[in-house]
Amino acid sequence: MKRGEIYFANLNPTIGAETKKTRPVLVVSNNANNNVADTVTIIPITSNTKKIFPFEVLLETKHSRLEKISKAQCHQIRTISKLRVSSNAVGIINKETMEKVEHAIKLHLDLF
Repeated sequence: MKRGEIYFANLNPTIGAETKKTRPVLVVSNNANNNVADTVTIIPITSNTKKIFPFEVLLETKHSRLEKISKAQCHQIRTISKLRVSSNAVGIINKETMEKVEHAIKLHLDLF
């Protein structure tokens, strides 16, 4: 499991407005963590792209290998058990898209 890869993860159970269901997620934790920890930090992905907020990133199919144009919901960043995550990556984002994701995370967490 590497930073920038996309997997399916079961995000249930959830509470309130947390993103739920089994869905694609983008791995954003560093590879040192990803290699040894039992957890991974992810960004949920949705195919609902009607509106893109500044803390969300559009994921084009050619830059993500996803079947549909989607968006990364950077405001829903969370750390989950690797037991929730499928064993095979279904996509990967390029460097330019990861930079946009990093910017959106910083915006959401007010790290500027």
